[in-house]
Amino acid sequence: MFCVVQARGVLFNNNGITMHKFKKIVVAAAMTIAAASAAAAPITVGGVTWDPDYPLDFASSSVQLHQFVAPDGSVSGFGIVSTMNGYSQDQFCPGCELTIVYGGYNLVGSAGNTNLFTGGFINIYRNDGPSTINPSDPLTMNAGNTGIGELWLSLTGHTYNGTTLLGTLNALNPPNGSGLGQLDVAGGVAGAYFDTNQQVDGADVAFSSSFTQPYPGTTGIEHIVGTGNLFGQTAVPVPEPGSLALVGLGLAGLATLRRRKG
Repeated sequence: MFCVVQARGVLFNNNGITMHKFKKIVVAAAMTIAAASAAAAPITVGGVTWDPDYPLDFASSSVQLHQFVAPDGSVSGFGIVSTMNGYSQDQFCPGCELTIVYGGYNLVGSAGNTNLFTGGFINIYRNDGPSTINPSDPLTMNAGNTGIGELWLSLTGHTYNGTTLLGTLNALNPPNGSGLGQLDVAGGVAGAYFDTNQQVDGADVAFSSSFTQPYPGTTGIEHIVGTGNLFGQTAVPVPEPGSLALVGLGLAGLATLRRRKG
């Protein structure tokens, strides 16, 4: 039997538990639910794991990029993702690798030492098995060992102020060039997790690159190597409404049970 007595303004049940304490338990449980919904656990999609609670959320870097420059100035290239949110490849992609294929960036003009590009895409693929890429030698990256496997994330150039990419020649001796651009999610198994519109002008992902080793050809610089970075936010799924409802129903059920016993 459940009974309630009044003692010095405090409600007690026959087990000696105050109603005030019961209310505190309910409030604490509700706060726990809220905290659980706000905290984001590591996410694994397509065999790739990253932590959305990382200070920069989603930050991946390619230790090496191998970029080609066509006679008309358009650029394309290959890369390999070496770190993601502070984790090395064997941690974020155990037994696999993420390779990058990009292109479609068309030179449309220049302003001072900055080249202006439109269009463009960056595709990231997850591939299992042994790799023939030597991360210390970007020249080992080619069409045969990148862009294979599952399309993990597909991105297209996001136009901002008339361009999707700015390529700047910072110095000639020693040579140093950099690139800045923005991208929108277009697909891939992880696409839904990065379709956030949280970057400049509502883009989903921002990227930067730096190139320091050019390889001249008969028509000028034909290819160049460097590094690149991608930055974005993760769209973390909230806990299933059903699971939260079950917890809520449990609390409500406890209160109902006490009332019925009364």
